[in-house]
Amino acid sequence: EDNRLVQGRKSPTHPQQDRLDLLLAQERKLQHGNTELDSPEAVYNQDTLYALAENPTMTPRVLSPKEKTKVVEPKLKTSVIRLMEREWSGSFRVLQQTMTPPSDAPEPQSGDRYTEQLTPRAVGKIFESGAYVAACHGGFTTFLTLTFTPKQRNRIMGGMVDGEAPYCTLPEPPLPASKRRGARSMLRGRPKLKGTDGAHTPVSIVRNMAGYIEAIGGPYCHIDTTAQDPAATVDILDDGSVKVMNENGEIAGPYTPICFKPEKDFTITKEAETSIGKEVSRFLDGAKKMYQRGWWATYSVEKDAETGAKYCPLSNTYTQVAGHSKPSEFGPTEEPADFHYIWVAECPANEHGEPNMHVHVLLNWQVPENLFEAWAKRLEKLWGNGFANLQRIQKPKAAGSYIIKAVGYAAKGDNADQGLIKGNRYNIARCSRAPGWECIASFEAGNMAAIIKECGYKLEQWKKPLHRSLRRLEKQFDQTIKAKAIAKQAKKPKADLFKLNARLARLETEQKAIRDQMKARGVHASTKNRFCMAFEGEQAENKAYDFLLWAAGARGWSMIPIGESDHLAETATEVRQTARAEYARQYERFLHKRSYWQHVLSDPMTPNTKEPTELQVAAAMA
Repeated sequence: EDNRLVQGRKSPTHPQQDRLDLLLAQERKLQHGNTELDSPEAVYNQDTLYALAENPTMTPRVLSPKEKTKVVEPKLKTSVIRLMEREWSGSFRVLQQTMTPPSDAPEPQSGDRYTEQLTPRAVGKIFESGAYVAACHGGFTTFLTLTFTPKQRNRIMGGMVDGEAPYCTLPEPPLPASKRRGARSMLRGRPKLKGTDGAHTPVSIVRNMAGYIEAIGGPYCHIDTTAQDPAATVDILDDGSVKVMNENGEIAGPYTPICFKPEKDFTITKEAETSIGKEVSRFLDGAKKMYQRGWWATYSVEKDAETGAKYCPLSNTYTQVAGHSKPSEFGPTEEPADFHYIWVAECPANEHGEPNMHVHVLLNWQVPENLFEAWAKRLEKLWGNGFANLQRIQKPKAAGSYIIKAVGYAAKGDNADQGLIKGNRYNIARCSRAPGWECIASFEAGNMAAIIKECGYKLEQWKKPLHRSLRRLEKQFDQTIKAKAIAKQAKKPKADLFKLNARLARLETEQKAIRDQMKARGVHASTKNRFCMAFEGEQAENKAYDFLLWAAGARGWSMIPIGESDHLAETATEVRQTARAEYARQYERFLHKRSYWQHVLSDPMTPNTKEPTELQVAAAMA
């Protein structure tokens, strides 16, 4: 190195300088900290909402329409607090609704609809329907799974059927003039009819025909009634008179105007095409008639008292099962009973990657145990598209969770592979749909959003230890299930399996106790949803009214009725005065606490809590 002819650099670059620069940049970034907030609650919390409600300049209002700035702004309350009741469940809720001015309706949807999973709104409707049927109609008692044969899957997926499909070949080029002689040459140049084996899509082609106008006996004036402005289509002559058609009586019978010509000459329809919704509707229509009219059981199944084995008696005869009708205080009536059902379809891929479509159905229909197998066979025959697996529901009060767990939504949420489906993905019988909420009273919004958010935060803090215990028990439950599967595969003694089953039962009991403890509170609120606070249970009405009194007295809510609740103004004034007198000390402590923290945060001597920038860190380290 000392004897080199070329002089080296005075300040050589380190061979790993790029690597060192990368490490230093990562170190500076770690020292700077995370630039994104893990949660917006540090800034957007109930204190911020209280401040917004107190600032009159931040009150939302409805502006005048665009290009009409001189129009007086409509006097609308943009936010309204509604006290609502659901009679069938005894639930109450305090809901904040945003009132928006009317606007143009969106364009109607057209074309086929495809969905990949159940939406949270659909899941909520299914749970509500299950709870409604359980509370008012005894609950769903039968769980049914419907499958499809390969033939039916082809019809649903692409309107295809198996078998020979006739088709025509294109004609060959015409022969030269010298070879256009003889019977054989006459076949050349014509289309040939052939057939193919395999799946194909049969279609029907119908020519679209135009309508016609009845006989015209004399002169008339032509008006295009299909135009946007029919009056503009009348022909006016130069002298101001209307152009008269058929003046000499040339047209004496029905005729078709040119404007009646259809847009498309032909309509092509897939004859074999169907959908899951159509097939399930056909099955449920037949099952409904069978439920209301009654049916005949071809055999019955008995169980031996000693061995427990099932058998069919030799002297078995047809058994008539009566239909169902609506009851009354004087007995059954002639009016058919309501047929309750919920169905949800899914189409996940099987182990070969093929779509495995099937449908889960809940029915409020049960038969005697000895006729169950005959009933199941009758329903499977009525389905006709594959197998139909029927199971009795042990807990009708929780039937809504059966179908949600079956499609995997409750376990996996948005990650559940429910498959792509064309058309309706679920449906609920009209009689099984839970009635909506009924508004009892409406009030000005005020600071109710901040109050609901504060209550949601306190409720979440109370639930956190319970959620930790629940997650720990769920983890132990999953580990026990895996241990049980391993023990079965290893053919462990029955005593070991009995211990594992007992452990599973104990863990389920502990989980249920924790969930019951959270549910027994009877209040539902969350920091993620500051617009709603719900109350359930026997004391739901008292809790809802106590909450409104506490909000008016301890948090300064206005409690001013508006809209259809104006007749409650005097009563609300008395209640508000009583509440403020009752919770005066709490409201005073609340104001002092907010004033103290506002003073602390606005104190100029308070140390700066802002994170330094990257340049400031580099300057300090230099």
